[in-house]
Amino acid sequence: MTTLRTPALSDLSSDDQAALDRIARRVGRSATDLLGLGIFGVQAHWPAWLEANLDHSLATYWLHGSLPPLAKEAMHVAVSMTNHCDH
Repeated sequence: MTTLRTPALSDLSSDDQAALDRIARRVGRSATDLLGLGIFGVQAHWPAWLEANLDHSLATYWLHGSLPPLAKEAMHVAVSMTNHCDH
């Protein structure tokens, strides 16, 4: 099985760094912090895809429904803790 490592910020092209900076600002983090966040760090190999994935998540999940965003995030944390996830 292939293991993907989180890239260093310096390993990314300037366009990819700019995309990662945009994504980081949208989620309230720095680009360096974002690289250390499990799935975001691995997806940073493809910043354009990561940005499209975030846009899709915002449009279809985070911004819709009757539950407030904080409640949705709390559910994510609870499931991650139950499943012993590192992220």
